[in-house]
Amino acid sequence: MHRLIVIIFMLLSCMARLHAQQPEEIQSNNLLSNIIEDFLETVEAEEFDFNTLLETLSFFYENPLDINTVTEQDLRELIILNEIQIGNFINYRNSFGDFLSIYELQAIPSWDLGTIRNVLPFLRHGGSGMDFYLNFRDALRNGNSLMFLKAKRVLEQRKGYKPNAAGITPYQGDPNHLYVRYRYEFGQLFRAGFTMEKDPGEPFFSGVNRYGFDFYSFFVNARNINRTIRELSIGDYSISLGQGLILQNFFGGGKSSFVLNVKRGGRMIRPYNSVNETNFYRGVATELRLSRYFTLGLFGSYRYTNGRVLTDTLDNTDFERFTSLATDGFHRTVSEISRKNQILQTNGGGRLSFQKNNFRISVNGLYTTFDKPFQRDEALYRRFLFSGSRLVNTSIDYSYRYRNFTFYGESARSDNGGMANLHGLLLGLDRRLDIALVYRDYGADYQVLNANAFGEGSQPVNEKGVYLGMEIRPFKNVVFSTYFDFWENPWASFRRDGPGTGREFFAKMSYVLKRKLEFYIQYRYEEKLRNSSDDRFIIDFPQTIVLQRLRAQLNYKVTKELELRDRIEFSFFEQTQKSAGFLMYQDVIYKPIASPLSFNFRYAVFDINSFDARIYTYENDLLYEFYIPFFQNRGSRFYVNFRYRLARNYTWEFRVGRTYLDNVRSIGSGNETIEGNTRTELKTQLRIRF
Repeated sequence: MHRLIVIIFMLLSCMARLHAQQPEEIQSNNLLSNIIEDFLETVEAEEFDFNTLLETLSFFYENPLDINTVTEQDLRELIILNEIQIGNFINYRNSFGDFLSIYELQAIPSWDLGTIRNVLPFLRHGGSGMDFYLNFRDALRNGNSLMFLKAKRVLEQRKGYKPNAAGITPYQGDPNHLYVRYRYEFGQLFRAGFTMEKDPGEPFFSGVNRYGFDFYSFFVNARNINRTIRELSIGDYSISLGQGLILQNFFGGGKSSFVLNVKRGGRMIRPYNSVNETNFYRGVATELRLSRYFTLGLFGSYRYTNGRVLTDTLDNTDFERFTSLATDGFHRTVSEISRKNQILQTNGGGRLSFQKNNFRISVNGLYTTFDKPFQRDEALYRRFLFSGSRLVNTSIDYSYRYRNFTFYGESARSDNGGMANLHGLLLGLDRRLDIALVYRDYGADYQVLNANAFGEGSQPVNEKGVYLGMEIRPFKNVVFSTYFDFWENPWASFRRDGPGTGREFFAKMSYVLKRKLEFYIQYRYEEKLRNSSDDRFIIDFPQTIVLQRLRAQLNYKVTKELELRDRIEFSFFEQTQKSAGFLMYQDVIYKPIASPLSFNFRYAVFDINSFDARIYTYENDLLYEFYIPFFQNRGSRFYVNFRYRLARNYTWEFRVGRTYLDNVRSIGSGNETIEGNTRTELKTQLRIRF
């Protein structure tokens, strides 16, 4: 009775604060786009697979999770929640039983109104009426279909489309970017779909692509088929194991303004329906429930990938090898086309997990082989990197939650004897204070290909470091976030011909006034070693570089239909010389409640005098798509997005963006060079639901 009285009181008190966030009132996909923007614009744009992230969030938006049956694994998939918040959610539900209302989320420690507002579109209270186990007949009869037809083009002519001195056009195709995606869904139990894409400059129904598009992808994914088969994926899929020391194909667990989101997790198998042409596997993957406590995941992949193959003809052996894997996915020129599908890559692996209550431990393995040996060049920093035709990685990862403490980590080994370790601790010390501590030790001789773990580098090799993150909520509407990260590199790295050290500091203060106003200011300082860029020195010895960024942003909701967003950002870079830059923009977001037409607009000005001081910004784009340019030089940019609901199941979108630089005579480099100081992009998309 006491608990019921508390919930009734919360229902009455939060009506005014969360009335617009009730799940049944959230029908517009624009809300999802805003949440994604709010999340992504605060992180470093270069380090994430946004396509997969958008796919995951859009899926849970259309198939909300029941708060009384949702698992820890599903909550980790949302990315929005950190491990402390997930642990508090599970502990609360275990202690008090099923939630009586969605509003009861306010009673969970560390779940402030900002967190609830962000996560609410992906949660619901009450079942969907579907069976827990998959019924294939129902899945094939009662699912929903969604199709996207998209086209893009840059209006200005680029060098690659102009005939050269020999009268030959470097790019083999037209400048249109074409994309078709189809997805069939039956709740969270069954999904299938395919993707077709042609990048600008690639042939279409001609040349190497005589069958149409340059890239094709497909998948079929089923969950909870029976008591034994928890998941089965056929076609293209991605795999995530442990903390990413041997394999991780999904976003999460890196340094960002979400200072407590340092632990990776979520599902092992995810269906793949993105346009990244390298970051996936093709074959079969399954996860089996062996007993109450044991699960076994297995996967196998067999696919051709892109790379430069060299043939040794000096001694007439015709020995073939490749020196690098091409990951950009472009097949526009004769050279790029010659790299397409030249290397056969076979992968196999699995995970055996034991979980009881709040303790889990897993043994992971990954086997990779190529039909040709991988032989890198002799650059100093590549001395210990993998070369050969076969690589075996194994690891053990664990997680244990005790009250407000979460311990986790992973230890990995490559078959050459190299080791990598990551261990972390998350502490919920108080309703107003949470702490994250991460230690990593990645050997210089540890070898891996598809890892994506916490750290400063893009791969968990040649790095030792300690990270401390804190989130403080001193007042009701104020959140202060900060982290310190210190690391060292025992061996040389790219652009640093010797050992090095580094440190990074970040601080952010945000203020939220209900749904009316949000303001934040953040500062980032990074110091590390990099080879000298001064031409006066004969030897490229490492020098200290310092990068600082300062940002302030204000979001103000004028009415329910109109929102304004203002940002100003400064960057400062110092090595032998100093450079700096600033960027300002104004956003106008207009979403009439009763009108089928909505739009958003941005105008930005910038003055940035070096590439090292470049500034990234997240831009609103077509539905479930992203665009994150970086700015350099002096100029301005605007874009406008229009979205019009033609009918109940048809939505048409159009976007135009234009960049103007007033201190250069050309934009881009190589075949992407535009002779002039403007670049204009047009995009259009038709979304059909049936």
